[in-house]
Amino acid sequence: MIKSFFKSNYKYTFIFIVSTVIGGALVAYGSYGWTPATDSLKNLDTKKFVLWIILIVVTSAGGRVMQFLAGYLFTKQEQEYFHNLRKKLINHYYESKPVDKLSNMQNRLTNDLKIISDQALDPVSNVVLCVVDLVFSAYVVLTFNFWLLCLILVLAVIMLYLPDLLSKQLEKATNEVSSNYSKYIDTIEKWLAGLAVLQRYRSKTKLSAALARSSSGLEKATVIRDKKSVELRNLTYTANMVAQGAVLLATGLLVLNHQLTIGTLMSIANFSSLIFSQLVNVTSQIGSIKSTRSLADSVMKEIKELPNSEKKEDSLTNFDTLSTHGLVLQYPNGEKIQYPDIQIKAGEKVLLSGDSGTGKSTLFKMILNEIKPTQGKIVFKDKLGKILNPDYSQIGYIPQDPVVFPGTIEDNITMFNSRLNKKAANWAQKVQLATDFEKFPDGIKTVVDLDKKNLSGGQRQKIILARTEVYNSKIILIDEGTSAIDSVATEQILKNILKEPATVIFIAHNLTDEMVQLFDRRINLSK
Repeated sequence: MIKSFFKSNYKYTFIFIVSTVIGGALVAYGSYGWTPATDSLKNLDTKKFVLWIILIVVTSAGGRVMQFLAGYLFTKQEQEYFHNLRKKLINHYYESKPVDKLSNMQNRLTNDLKIISDQALDPVSNVVLCVVDLVFSAYVVLTFNFWLLCLILVLAVIMLYLPDLLSKQLEKATNEVSSNYSKYIDTIEKWLAGLAVLQRYRSKTKLSAALARSSSGLEKATVIRDKKSVELRNLTYTANMVAQGAVLLATGLLVLNHQLTIGTLMSIANFSSLIFSQLVNVTSQIGSIKSTRSLADSVMKEIKELPNSEKKEDSLTNFDTLSTHGLVLQYPNGEKIQYPDIQIKAGEKVLLSGDSGTGKSTLFKMILNEIKPTQGKIVFKDKLGKILNPDYSQIGYIPQDPVVFPGTIEDNITMFNSRLNKKAANWAQKVQLATDFEKFPDGIKTVVDLDKKNLSGGQRQKIILARTEVYNSKIILIDEGTSAIDSVATEQILKNILKEPATVIFIAHNLTDEMVQLFDRRINLSK
C-alpha cells in the first residue's frame, strides 16, 4: 500500500522528499552550530557567539518550516489517496456477487481505512522525516569522531530491531479491533433496525444488553492493542535513554582526554538526543506500520478484485428456461431447505406458494445470485440449449419491503436515467401509482423524503413495480410485492404485468380466486 501511495501523485511525492531533505539539512546545520557557539562563549568572543546563535535560530526554524511544508503536502496527498481508495472499494462492493454484508462495508470504509491512515500512512511521513534527520546528524557526528559514529550506529541497529519483539502481537491486536468493530456495527444494524418495536414493548434492557455484549469485545480488543503499543513505546524509550547515556559517557571521556572540545560535547549531546529520539520515533512508527500489514493487504486485495467482472454476462433476450437441480441450502444452525427440481419456461406466469419456512424468498435470492446454495445449481438456458451466465440487471425483483433512494419518484422509477422518463409516466399509470400523485403537489416530480417517510408502503411497492417494467425486465420476481396495496388495485396491477411477455414468478398468500386464475400454473413448496 505504501508503494502505491507514493505512486499516486509523483509531483507531491517529489516535493515532499525535497522539502524533507532540505529541512533535515538545515536542522542538522543548526545543531552543528552549537559547537562553534559554545567555543566562542568559552573564548569570550561575544560577537561570534551572537552571530552563531542567530544562525542556529534561523537555520533551525527554516528547517522546521520546510518539514512542516512537507508534512502538509503529505497529508494532502494522503487524503486524495484515501478518496480514491473509497471510490475503488465502493466499486468493488457494487460489483460483488453475492453482495457483502452492510456492516462489513461500513467497517471497511470507515474504521479500517482510519486505522490504516493513523497507523500505516501517517507514520510513513514521520519515518521519512526521521531518516533524513538521522542521515544528516550521522554525517555531522562523523566530522567530529569516527568511533563515536560507530558507537551510535551499533546502538541504532539494536533499537531498530526492537519493534520485531512486539510487532506480531500488535498486528494480531489490530486485526482483532477491526474484526470486533465489524461485529459491533452488525449488532447495531440488526437491533436498531427494529428500534420502534423495542420501544413499543419497552425492551430497553434487552437492547442495552445486546449492544453491551458486542461492544465489550471491541473494548477488550482496543485495550489489548493499546497495551501492546504502550509496551513497545516503553521498550524503545528505555533503550533511548540508555543509548544517549552511553554516547554522552563516551564523548565525555574523549573530552577529558583532550580529543574533543567542550563545545563538541554540547553538539554531540544535541545530536545524540536528536538521533535516538528520532530512532524511538522510527521504531515506534515501524511497529505501527507492521501492525497494519495484513489489514492493508486485505484492503488492497479487495480493490484489485472485481468479482464476476471478468466473466462475460449473457443477455436474457433469448432466454428459454430457468431450472433448479438438486438445490439445497444449509444454515449454520443445522436447518436445511431442500427444493424440488423446478423448470420454468420463458414467458410463463407462475404463482409460487408454500408454508412459511419453505424457502420461497430464499429461492428468489439464489436466483438473483445474492445467496449461494450449499448444494445444487440454478441453470439459465437459451433457445438453443446453451447455458447462460445471466445479466442480473435484466431480472426485476420486487421485495415486500422495497428500497427507494433520495430523489424524485420519477428518479426512483427510472433509477436516475432521464432517458426513461416518458416510460416512467406510462408505467406509473399501469401500476395504479398515478392516482397517488393527486396527493402530491409535484406529482411524479415529488421528492422522496426518507427521513419523514412521505411515501406509504404501498406507494413504494408501486414504484418498484413500475421500475421493473420500465427497465423491460425479462424475468420478474415479485415477493409479496403487492402486500401493502389494496385488492382492487392489486388485481389491476397483476393484469397489466401479466400481459407483458416477461417471465413472472409471484409469491403471495392472500390472492382472490380470480387473481390466481390469471397465472399459468402454481408451484407449491413444502417442508
